[in-house]
Amino acid sequence: MTILSLDEMKELICPSFPRPLLLQGTGGKEAIRDRTNQGRWKELLKVKLARCDGALKEPIPQLPRSLYEDYFKTGRREPFEGPFFYRRTLAEDLAQAYILTGKRDYLNRCRDFIWAMLEEFTWVIPAHVSLPLHPDAMTQVDLFATETALLMADLWDLLHEDLDPETLEWMRNKIIHHVLIPLRDHIDDNRWARNFESNWTGVCSGNSGCALILMALDEPWAMGLLHELLAKIDSFLSTADPDGAWVEGAGYWSYGFLSVIYLSDLLTKITGGRFDLLENASIRSTSTFPIWMYLPPRSQVNFGDTSDAPNVFPEALRRLSNHYHDPSIAWYICRLEEEELLGGGSLRDLLWASSDDSQALPPREMSKWYRRIGVIVTRASWTDPDAPILAVKAGHNDEPHNHLDIGQFIYHCYGKSFIRDLGVGVYDRDYFSEKRYENPFCGAEGHNLIFVDGNSQAPGRKYEGRIVEYTHNPSYDIIRMDLTRAYPRGVLSEAYRTLIFFKDEGLVLIDKVKCQRGAVVESRLHFGGKPNVTSSGVEVLWGKGRMFVSCDAPPVHVKIGTHEGLNLQDPKNADAQYISLFSREVDESATIKAYIVPHRTDHELHARLKALRNYTSHMPVQY
Repeated sequence: MTILSLDEMKELICPSFPRPLLLQGTGGKEAIRDRTNQGRWKELLKVKLARCDGALKEPIPQLPRSLYEDYFKTGRREPFEGPFFYRRTLAEDLAQAYILTGKRDYLNRCRDFIWAMLEEFTWVIPAHVSLPLHPDAMTQVDLFATETALLMADLWDLLHEDLDPETLEWMRNKIIHHVLIPLRDHIDDNRWARNFESNWTGVCSGNSGCALILMALDEPWAMGLLHELLAKIDSFLSTADPDGAWVEGAGYWSYGFLSVIYLSDLLTKITGGRFDLLENASIRSTSTFPIWMYLPPRSQVNFGDTSDAPNVFPEALRRLSNHYHDPSIAWYICRLEEEELLGGGSLRDLLWASSDDSQALPPREMSKWYRRIGVIVTRASWTDPDAPILAVKAGHNDEPHNHLDIGQFIYHCYGKSFIRDLGVGVYDRDYFSEKRYENPFCGAEGHNLIFVDGNSQAPGRKYEGRIVEYTHNPSYDIIRMDLTRAYPRGVLSEAYRTLIFFKDEGLVLIDKVKCQRGAVVESRLHFGGKPNVTSSGVEVLWGKGRMFVSCDAPPVHVKIGTHEGLNLQDPKNADAQYISLFSREVDESATIKAYIVPHRTDHELHARLKALRNYTSHMPVQY
């Protein structure tokens, strides 16, 4: 992104504009009301109004100081964050209900929720705060302080003619003193303003920039702060993979870029269309990232702290689709809507109607290699929801939301991730402490990795893996990774993982390790479904398909392991199971070769397994 100079910004931006700014170019309140009579919004509005009707009668949940301090005693986040986020959700819902219905009861209750937030001594949650907090030296600004500022500014703009002057004055005062002045005077005291490879920079800069534009652009220091925030966003964008990937995964892509997209809309409005963040090449490239991560019908690639359920924001997708007219974004929106995964319901979700000129078509290519972050996703088909998909990750072990997962892969077919990533654990104090990698969700033991005598990878930037070969053609893909440097010295001297993706026929995994004499080498495969161990391998039944895992000589021993009683977000991972493939070192090396065969019938299994063995025996593959 080309950063405008401060003088250029002052020339382009008009600090005074009619309100509400958010509704400019949307068709106004009537158009918004019409949109709630269409598609998914009919049901969304019904649910929202029922929740708002309940909020008219129920007390606002309290946030006493003892609840704030509970996190420091127990490490639990939910007791405080539950009511904290409920307050914000209901304030937005009530405002939306008032705008759509004109019912004053909703406005009055929304005002009560606004005042409850105004009375909070800080908008920084306890999990993000550095103690002690001094009222005369508040410099910390976190994700949720800026989210609160954005919400308050949105309501300040949309309800400017409806709320009383006292409430509007206090809203402005709190936004300025909780967020904007700390950023004006101490922005670089915040880690997200110095280290840019994280969703935090996009969220905090984007939200704060929006709040600044909506209700403080007339301050004498406003242009300087806005210029600084745009510089942070420029640094944030520079860390993205040139092909558009985001190292934290699709979930944090959606969260991190949403606020930047919000800011782009407001900047376009206050410059009369003369400056648009979406013209940035990095944002254009990254607009298709969640599409490549999509695993039909209802999943996504979930490396790191990413959920396996698509959790994108529809308003972001719609604005990107309207701006770039990329048919694959329109296709992705349609797929999520068909699966009832589009969700949404925010105030901005109603602002941007879908344009009619984007034909909905999936990408033309079948594979994508994101070189900077070391991720490859390749598939047999975009249109067949049962077609196999392989996602592979290299990278390093000091990424934002890092897991010890160099060499991790997901094998998805028949609509299920038979070889899977467990995804994200429960966010608590330990999850983001030195104990992080004791948790199987984050540690090596919960991933599809190589182990030598039970030992595996270590945390730190120096532990890394590289994709050293990628061959893609219509019949098969070969992905070869050098994993040697992902392991501490003494665990192994060399490790290569080769994955040969034969599309519908199946997948071949070849792990070759050089290690000490007598060492036991294990390749671990976490799976979903019900296993059945046979004399020739393991068959996994799940949904409308099956997967068979079989190994070749030298002798490989197979057993099923279980992570019991995990502290989890997703109940299906409570007792996560994995297949362990064991081989012993021979002449200081060990090789594990496994055939992973998707099938529906025994005849299909035997035919595909025979084909895989035949293919690999004649392929010039370096193991």
